[in-house]
Amino acid sequence: MEKNKSLLVNIDSNSQSGGNKRISIVIPCYNEEGNIGKTLDGLIDLAKNHKYDFEFIAVNDGSKDGTWEVIKKYAGEHDKVKGINLMGNFGQSAAYMAGFDMANGDYVITVSADLETPLETVNKVIDYLDEGYDFVNTNRAQRWGAGKSGRAKQSGLANMIIGKISKVDMKDRGSGMKGFRKDIAKNLKLYGEMHRFIPDYVSIYAPRMIEFDVDFKDRVYGESYYKGHKRTLKVILDLLTLYFMLYFARKPFKAMPGRLFGFTGLILSGIGGVFAFYLFILKILGQSIGNRPLLTLSVLLIIVGIQSVMFGMLGELMMRTYFESSDKKTYMIRETID
Repeated sequence: MEKNKSLLVNIDSNSQSGGNKRISIVIPCYNEEGNIGKTLDGLIDLAKNHKYDFEFIAVNDGSKDGTWEVIKKYAGEHDKVKGINLMGNFGQSAAYMAGFDMANGDYVITVSADLETPLETVNKVIDYLDEGYDFVNTNRAQRWGAGKSGRAKQSGLANMIIGKISKVDMKDRGSGMKGFRKDIAKNLKLYGEMHRFIPDYVSIYAPRMIEFDVDFKDRVYGESYYKGHKRTLKVILDLLTLYFMLYFARKPFKAMPGRLFGFTGLILSGIGGVFAFYLFILKILGQSIGNRPLLTLSVLLIIVGIQSVMFGMLGELMMRTYFESSDKKTYMIRETID
C-alpha cells in the first residue's frame, strides 16, 4: 500500500533518469559465520548478469565467531565486496548506519545474513525502487501464519501496535530486506535500537512506500540473537519516544516548546493565581489563611507555572540551535526546476 503522508525528499535527478545505477547491499552480521559466505555467494551470482552495478557491504557487529574472517576472505577475492569490522557489538542500528555511511549506491538495500528471505527478492525490491517508490519493505507472510511460535505472534502484535501509533501500515518491521533511495538512507539517523521502527521514521521523509509478501524459511545455521523478554520491554519503552519523535519531526513548529510549556505554565499559574486571590479575599474578611493547604498549593502552582514558561523559552533556544548549528532543514525537496 502506497503512503502519502510525509515530507518530500530530495532525489538526485540523474538517479531517476536511468543510466547505469549502482546498488549498495548492506549486510549486518552478528555471529553469522555459517551463513555470510552463502549469502555473499548468492548475491555475487545475482549481480553477474544484472543491468546495474553492485557493491556488497558486510558489517561485522562484534561477532564472537569467525564471521569477520569469512568477510575478509570474500573482500580479498571479490572487488564488489567490502567489509566493516566494528570494534564491539554495538547493535543492529549501528551496523546499519555504518553500512549506510559507506554506501555509494543510488539505491541502498539491506539484506539479512540469515538466508530467511530468498536473495532473488532483491530484484523485486529494485523494480519497485525503479517505479519511483522511496522505500520498499518486505513482509515474511509465512512467518505470521498458524502454528508459528509465540515469538512470531508477539512480533505481529508489536507491529500492529506500532502501526497504530505511527499511522504507517507495515506488517513486518523486523524483516531484514528493505530498499531505500540513496537520499533516504543517507538522511536516516538510527540511534539505540531504532532499526525496529525504520518504516515509521522513514515515513517522515518518504511518502512513497510499499510492502510486498516474500517467501520465508527458518535459518539453517545458528540462531537469531535478537530475541527474548528484554526485547519486548525495550519495544514498549521505545514507543513513547517513537510517538514524540514522529510528531515533532513531521510538525516541528506545531509543538513549539514555547507554546507547549508556555501554555501549560500559564494555565498552572492562572489556577494558582485564582486560589491566591480567593485566599486574599478571605484574609481581607478577617479569616486566617496561614495554615490552609490551599495557600501552599497556590504558591506551588504559581512557581511551577513560571518555571514551565522558562523551560519553554529554553526549549525554543535549544531547538533553534539544533536546526541552525547542524544546518538541518525542516523540509526536504524532491526536485527543482530552474
